Amino acid sequence: MKDDNIKMFFDEHKQNIADDGFSSRLFATLDCLPEPKPKTDKTPFVMVISITIGVILFGLFGGYSILFEGLSSVGVVFTNYKSATPEIIISVFFTFCSLLALGRYAIKDNA
Repeated sequence: MKDDNIKMFFDEHKQNIADDGFSSRLFATLDCLPEPKPKTDKTPFVMVISITIGVILFGLFGGYSILFEGLSSVGVVFTNYKSATPEIIISVFFTFCSLLALGRYAIKDNA
């Protein structure tokens, strides 16, 4: 009922405003305005710098030896969960994060 009343009200009180060339003047003005510059995506540059810094820091602080040591002892954790050292947990965590990042990059690259 209310929808019918609203529609009837707007149909009865419909107004037309004279254009007087306003639309053509407006579009003529808009055609003269410069187009906005497309934003450049700086993500690849930032990603390359971040990865480079991360790899350098990882190598300088001996991350490879700790990562390989932790991953080699992951099998022991499954047989005896009390032998889980922080190195093992961190190695598994970083491996999982790197796989997630690689998957996200692959999905984002294909999209």
